[in-house]
Amino acid sequence: MTVHALPSKLRIKPPFPVEQAMAVDGTKVWVAIEWPVVERWLGPRAGDADAVREELHERRLEIERTLEAHVFAHGLPLSKEVTLTLDDFEDRARGL
Repeated sequence: MTVHALPSKLRIKPPFPVEQAMAVDGTKVWVAIEWPVVERWLGPRAGDADAVREELHERRLEIERTLEAHVFAHGLPLSKEVTLTLDDFEDRARGL
């Protein structure tokens, strides 16, 4: 499975999920990363849109792998929309 981020304008409007376009095997998918994930990563800097963009860029491989694991486990929804939660990232970190 090939997963990678697509060039897109990030939607950053706390406390709503951050939305990013990704490709899964050539299919465009909108990925929503729940706000608690951003807060965990950035702490008090979570309200700074530039800091959020930078953090997502630095963690793009982690996001891609977490999306890949999510799609592998649950399949690709017909809506082409996936929400990644704190549990998704923590499960992957624990190897589940």
